[in-house]
Amino acid sequence: MSGTPEQDRTSRLLRLYPASYRREHGPQIAAIHADVIRDAGRLARLRETADMIRHALRVHLCLTSADGPGRFLAATAPYLLAVVCAPALFDVLATSTSWTDEWTAQLWADGGQTADRVEWVVNECVTLACALAVLFGAAGRWAPARLLAVFGAVAPPVTTWVFEADYLIYHHYLDRSLAATSDILYPVVIALFLLCCPADLPPVRVRDRAVIAAVAVASFLTHTLAWVKGSLGETAWTTQALWTVETLAPLTVLLVFLSTALARGGRNARCTAAGVATAALFWLWRDYQLLGTVPYGGLLAATLLGAAVLAAVVVRRRRRTASSDGPAAPAA
Repeated sequence: MSGTPEQDRTSRLLRLYPASYRREHGPQIAAIHADVIRDAGRLARLRETADMIRHALRVHLCLTSADGPGRFLAATAPYLLAVVCAPALFDVLATSTSWTDEWTAQLWADGGQTADRVEWVVNECVTLACALAVLFGAAGRWAPARLLAVFGAVAPPVTTWVFEADYLIYHHYLDRSLAATSDILYPVVIALFLLCCPADLPPVRVRDRAVIAAVAVASFLTHTLAWVKGSLGETAWTTQALWTVETLAPLTVLLVFLSTALARGGRNARCTAAGVATAALFWLWRDYQLLGTVPYGGLLAATLLGAAVLAAVVVRRRRRTASSDGPAAPAA
């Protein structure tokens, strides 16, 4: 005997969940769903249906807060947002004077190309969005921070492909399949990491906010120092030294948080270590995107991070072995 249309619809939605999960949590999900849609409008019902479909997909992909992959994404998200968006704070300062530059005036003159104007506007919006993402993330407002960071990662390549697809294919990617794959995957993977972070496990703890703020401050100060030094004049040695400092400083902040997490231990230590290592890899990946190669400072930073992780794992294993052995029992 069939139930009401609402019950039939709820039953169909529950079939989207894995059988084991449905047996354990099905009645609770059905009760919550029925309570939410009771006396709700059409738009609210559609939104609740979309939420259930999305949650069922997360359960299938093990991306909930109860699963290891979900906890890994939640641990990685603040570090990744800091790596992707931290340079935007300096970019806001550096590009704030571009409105009065001669090239900007020419861009908006009658002879300016529409594609150039759109790309300029998008780049300005991306810079502002990434800077706001850092500020929102450091303030604990994860929902807007995540969306702004995703926009900052995805908007520039989409705009470039829309207006310059032929140029990119025939002059950059025709004989460079690795570069094309890297350029396409970089924003996609960032968006997936940030959007797939479990909604019920947002990275808004004090440590997560401190990571975002510290990486942003380190990036801003080192870029500002290099900018000031560049305006005063540089030598070949100071140029290389400043470039290395710019690369190492934010990653050094990540290394400090990594060491602290591993020293503290606990069930989340491994997820934190994996999150820091993943963010460091994205930092190097971004350098490869910008330069076509990984700079020496980035390789040095990656080596330091790898050595720190290896040393921490060895120390923790020795401590665990020593504690499990324990002191020898006295003879009877």
